[in-house]
Amino acid sequence: MNRITGVPSRWNGCAEQLPQPAVAEPGAGAPSPGRPRRPRAPVGSVVGALLALSLTACASPDRGGASAPPAGAAAAIAPPAGEAAAAEASSGRLQWRGGPTAILERDGLRLLTDPVLGPRGPAVFVLPKHPSTGVENAPVARYTDPPAEPLGHLDVILLSHNHADHFDAVARETLPKDVTFVLPPDAVEAARSAGFTKLTPLDWDSEVVLPTRAGRLRILAVPANHAHDAALDATLGKGNGYVLRWEGATPYSVYWTGDSVFTEPMRAVAARFAPIDLWLPHLGAVGVDGARGLRTMDAEEAVAAAALLRARHVIPIHHTTFAHYREPVTAFTQRAASKNLPAQVHVPTDGAWMPLPR
Repeated sequence: MNRITGVPSRWNGCAEQLPQPAVAEPGAGAPSPGRPRRPRAPVGSVVGALLALSLTACASPDRGGASAPPAGAAAAIAPPAGEAAAAEASSGRLQWRGGPTAILERDGLRLLTDPVLGPRGPAVFVLPKHPSTGVENAPVARYTDPPAEPLGHLDVILLSHNHADHFDAVARETLPKDVTFVLPPDAVEAARSAGFTKLTPLDWDSEVVLPTRAGRLRILAVPANHAHDAALDATLGKGNGYVLRWEGATPYSVYWTGDSVFTEPMRAVAARFAPIDLWLPHLGAVGVDGARGLRTMDAEEAVAAAALLRARHVIPIHHTTFAHYREPVTAFTQRAASKNLPAQVHVPTDGAWMPLPR
């Protein structure tokens, strides 16, 4: 029985079961070129009236760079303030701030992922080459403003890779420079030139251990292959995903993928760490309609990966916010339901706090 938070498990009566994917041996590190993928049209809004929470799809992203938000941005019911505070005290909480940016709080540590902090607008950053159109120096629109709530005290900044849609100019200028900054080696020079002083570069399969209020947190860097095309993946640079493991009386694990497609290295992460308590995948199917294919997972890949990871809970991020995202989050929730994915899927509300699910 599929369990999508607040959403019926079968929208169309489909009861197809997930196939059992083959699991790679731990340590498999070579990026897989992946199966050939044909460019597909962006997935449109298809199930709004059928969702019990009025969870509606984003309209197909605006290819003209307009700053109007997509119709029906995805939302979920936020817990009452008292419930959120109690959950934070016992097991942590999360706030999605749009795109790849989220705050995780647990056991006395406050972590910020991929800080993209600039306001809504038609050209909030420029991509060297647009993943869908191939246009060079392409401006990208942001549909929604970041939450008005200040970031507050930060203990750790986690960076998956040094691209403008993951570490923007506002973040470089405004974030405190003395925060512990965990990042890929390829991003060190950019962070140092922006004035950050406490840099902890992690290559794949390297980790840092931080003390927490009641134990410790292990942050392990794992491969994040940006494309199935090996040449394009190399051009886009070596990025990280991270497996976060809180150790102590109440252990908890989080796997944040960064900008990764579903490859053999991700299968190796599953072989090593499944089951994962919480999976934070980057969705949006960036590049799905471009000449060289996916730059982040689409719904099909994400559901297959979630099954392999045996994720107990999934909070999908990296959707809705920017114009180069090509697939609404409802494509994932629909496929998860039709495949009877065992994980509980929680679609976050931009700016709302939610307890870390257990």
